[in-house]
Amino acid sequence: PDTEHADFWSRYPLVLALIQHHEASSHESGIRQRLLCAVLSFFGAVRNRLDSGTQLVSWSAARVHDLIWAVHYIADALQVGEESCSPYTNLPWLLRFAADLHSKGMAWHTDWFGNASAFPRTAVRSGFNSWTHGVNNAQAIKHGAVWARQSDDAIASTAQSLQAWRVLMQHHGQPHGAFAADEHLAGVMPSRGTELCVVVEAMWSLALTAQASLEDSTAVESLDAAEQLAINALPGGLSDDLWSHPYLQFSNAFEARPDTVDHVWASDGLNAGMYGLAPNYECCTSNFHQGYPKLVANLFFEAIADQMVIVSMWLPSSLKTVEVGGGALIELRTNYPFGTNAEFMVANPASFHLKLRVPAFLRAAAGPHEGIATLRVWVEGHERIVELVNGFLVYNIPAWPLPEPRTAVRLEWGAHPRVVRSHSASQGSSIFVGPMLMTPDLGESWTLARRYAYQAAD
Repeated sequence: PDTEHADFWSRYPLVLALIQHHEASSHESGIRQRLLCAVLSFFGAVRNRLDSGTQLVSWSAARVHDLIWAVHYIADALQVGEESCSPYTNLPWLLRFAADLHSKGMAWHTDWFGNASAFPRTAVRSGFNSWTHGVNNAQAIKHGAVWARQSDDAIASTAQSLQAWRVLMQHHGQPHGAFAADEHLAGVMPSRGTELCVVVEAMWSLALTAQASLEDSTAVESLDAAEQLAINALPGGLSDDLWSHPYLQFSNAFEARPDTVDHVWASDGLNAGMYGLAPNYECCTSNFHQGYPKLVANLFFEAIADQMVIVSMWLPSSLKTVEVGGGALIELRTNYPFGTNAEFMVANPASFHLKLRVPAFLRAAAGPHEGIATLRVWVEGHERIVELVNGFLVYNIPAWPLPEPRTAVRLEWGAHPRVVRSHSASQGSSIFVGPMLMTPDLGESWTLARRYAYQAAD
């Protein structure tokens, strides 16, 4: 219900969902225009309220760059010929609207991530607000990357997103790859929690940072971080059937219990650490599902002008291009992060370049039998020298006239246990195999507290 005229944010998630629906719908489907019209109508309503004096406040201001991203998406759709259905369809109007939102929203770089006197370097224990809120920070990582498209300096703007991530991880980072925020920023103690919403929102922010990056080094660092979240933090916050989750996960927890009276987290409820359908609060139940779909949507990037496909992570996936390689079909066959090889099965009527981001653990020059020294690459059956350039391998894939794909690129590597010492004494050391954080197998014992429909349970 429209009970609060300044509450724009409660519609942001719906707008983003409608855009995902639009993105997944075929161009022949009539639903695309209906979705476009609905989103544009919302833009017009927000514009009218701002013009009448309504202020951008609270969550609407903190998370405004989600809406700005949506404005840019719609602008792109209109530029490639989507049918007009609203007076708010011209590009200048949309860009002015985005600029106004940017100016009225919270200034995350100047007032927070880039302000050493304001950003907390330890766990926040009092004075909780929109700045200290963990999910707000995870969503705000993208602020610079989103605004880069309208910024006078896209490189500097994208760098702000990377700086935000670095600052969060330096002062609140955890071994599983996320930062601690058991509602609010919680420092580096490994017993402090991380909300599931923080994980999925940070994943998307980092993917958008990689997309916006004009420099390979920025893209690689963003994707390294996103991969750690996807492989360690996200699975750590979900049951194997996805029907239950803890509101908070902890790097060194050995149990997840309800009614925890003597808890270490600052402000969440007694059930924040248990597995359930909606423990503590319902937000993660409605939000965690964006994690994997948006990850899959960012496994490949196409650079049409360069006739190049960029592979962001070595995860089982496939892509059918439209304008690269004459409509290339690419299938990545691998058991990564558990396996130690990958094959790119490719059928491409025209030649193109395949650009592969090499995972961080392999790029580390750790010795003659570790890291990059273990990586071997074959292109069209011929072994090639591993020439790493800014974290990427780039190979030309010649045209293939046959409809059946062949193994165009094969990779093999080693993944040995390694000890990673934290910069924080309170965290000690962690053991990784490849990109995966290891934990002792203590066995599992589940106690059913309540059963819901569709196998959901506490």
